[in-house]
Amino acid sequence: MRVKADIAQIRVVVLATTLGLGILSGAYAGPFPSGQPFDLTVGVGSTYNASTDTLSGGLVSNIFGAATLQDLKNQVTDAGLSQINASYTPTSAATILAGYRGLPIVISAGAGSTAVSLVIPAIGLNKTFSTESNRDGNVTDMFNYLKSSGGDILNQLQQKLAQYSPIDPIAGNPSSMQSRMVSDDFDRSFTSFASNIKAADGSSGNTNNLIGVGLSLASMDVGGINTQTTTLPLSYTVRDDLDPRKQFSFYAPISSSSTGSAKTYGVNFGAAYRFPVNDEWSLSPALGYGISGSEDLGSGASMLAASLTSQYTIRLDSFDLAIGNMVGVYQSTQLNVGSYSVDPHINNTVYRNGILASFPTNVMGQKMAIEASYILTNFTGTTLYSNNYQEIGLTLGTNKSANSARSFVRAGITYLTGDNGITGYKINFGYWF
Repeated sequence: MRVKADIAQIRVVVLATTLGLGILSGAYAGPFPSGQPFDLTVGVGSTYNASTDTLSGGLVSNIFGAATLQDLKNQVTDAGLSQINASYTPTSAATILAGYRGLPIVISAGAGSTAVSLVIPAIGLNKTFSTESNRDGNVTDMFNYLKSSGGDILNQLQQKLAQYSPIDPIAGNPSSMQSRMVSDDFDRSFTSFASNIKAADGSSGNTNNLIGVGLSLASMDVGGINTQTTTLPLSYTVRDDLDPRKQFSFYAPISSSSTGSAKTYGVNFGAAYRFPVNDEWSLSPALGYGISGSEDLGSGASMLAASLTSQYTIRLDSFDLAIGNMVGVYQSTQLNVGSYSVDPHINNTVYRNGILASFPTNVMGQKMAIEASYILTNFTGTTLYSNNYQEIGLTLGTNKSANSARSFVRAGITYLTGDNGITGYKINFGYWF
């Protein structure tokens, strides 16, 4: 059976559709047993054991992997399922144990029965569709149920994906929209300007505003899946002529991620005001809005953010030491996609703390600085796949004192580790003029 639905419908219920055809089995072996974002195992005449999350007896296929939702949809037809397991027929007794970006799903149909049962353990859903005279009709009813549920099922599903899936585009991992927003807020108020809180001679004067452009390349690995993210960080900074340490920044990083052949796109909009409390200490409140979506991974959401970053600089004889502390609230908001309204109700208070040492140096006659940093990020609130991660960074850049009218550049590399085996690195380049 090939279900005809628009992309928004597929995003909402592709899980149910995928499983509804029929028949799966085998054990759910971690986030990505097939090495792909989506897993499909087809078994005939098998019995599912909820306590062990396995199927026994019958004829069980090997685990089949799908790179995108479209690939998964193509395999949910009768022809696709019979290719995975030649014993499958539309009247077989069947159980499907599937992995949807790491989230276990079970759907079953009895021998000779047209009824289709859908079970999503993570959200406590267990429902049988049996009013139609054929299995395909009951799968359609399953779609209609999910579509008419007022968004509750979809919202719960998206929230659980942030907890179960290390490749969720919305939250739960360093490549997600939420994590990028956290990093952007901290970077604009601390990392990029840690040696910028005070002019070297404490003076002020005429200064120009700054346009910022750059390029960031990130790679993250978990469970045998790799996600690569390219970000174009765009910003504009207005500096006060009388006290250039007072800065109003607008930024709009644009990102594109690839998880295998699955694509995700996003953009964040933010504004921050940085003002000095004294010669060593500055505060930066910030507001932001982000939106991210992936047709290939079946996800989409928007998010609001509010944060406050403190930066304290200690000027020593041979180097500067900067301490950054940020607290922020990041909450998903309703996003309308076609006839659907999606809000996964993700609400996290995030603490990001870092220390940075800046050492003056000379490279080919150019005054520069080498900066080494350590940053720790902790998420509280909604349970996520990774609730904390840490980063070690090394950056080389030209002088960037607060009242400099000249342009400056910085380039660096960051190594990251997080909960549940997440590892990754990021290479970044920034130019302000």
